[in-house]
Amino acid sequence: MSTHSSQRMPASSSGPVPIVVHGAAGRMGQRILTLAANDPAFRVVAGVDRVVGRLRDLGIPCDAPLLTEMPIEKGAVVIDFSHPGSFKALAAHCGAHGMHLVSGTTGIAPLEIEEGIAAVSKQAAVLYAPNMSVGVNVVFRIAAQIARTLGLDYDIEVVEAHHNQKVDAPSGTAFGITDAICAATHRTRTDLVHGRQGQTGARRKGEIGVHALRMGDVVGDHTAYFVGNGERIMISHVAHSRDIFVKGALRAATFISRQKPGRYSMEHVLGL
Repeated sequence: MSTHSSQRMPASSSGPVPIVVHGAAGRMGQRILTLAANDPAFRVVAGVDRVVGRLRDLGIPCDAPLLTEMPIEKGAVVIDFSHPGSFKALAAHCGAHGMHLVSGTTGIAPLEIEEGIAAVSKQAAVLYAPNMSVGVNVVFRIAAQIARTLGLDYDIEVVEAHHNQKVDAPSGTAFGITDAICAATHRTRTDLVHGRQGQTGARRKGEIGVHALRMGDVVGDHTAYFVGNGERIMISHVAHSRDIFVKGALRAATFISRQKPGRYSMEHVLGL
């Protein structure tokens, strides 16, 4: 999908937050558009995906266009839940045209995330989060605090479960949990062990096990285990509906629409 277009739309003004949804035909994209179209706090500029038409063609109660190329509207917020391969070009487009970016696309290489954020942050506000849920971001913070307090004497395992159509594993949220733990305990992703099979030997001190389950229509389950000799601490988050991610993304979009150019996180949005 191309993210460059000669099509230029008028600059946004004060009032409802103008949004463009990248990945409009996906599950998340359609829910974001539906909730935004029914909320006067937002103005849907366009949806972007692999087909051309109107958003009403997707069942969205809105007459905005459905495009295959990113439009240009300085000051609008692009909400991105799409394919990880399009992130680099999308970030370049936003940076070039002063469009804010909120991305929850997972499966992007860490270096590409950093490069994309750098491409946007000098000209507009940018927020990347592996999970937009308010509850999950609280879990990130608590998991880091638990790991920091317990130290290396406790073994850590992270288990995540998603629906059988999810294409990346482990989930971005699982990486969000392990990244928070690593940052709090001076570890890196090289300390992660993804599943175990065969004669693995004794568990290495300091490693973090990560395990992915794919089954049915599970929206998203995540549990972090902290286990020492004689006790076990578990922190879990279970998503019952994708709308928790949608509401978080719209909350993030509202927040960064008011910010100066720079890099932001869900911790800024939630005041954590």
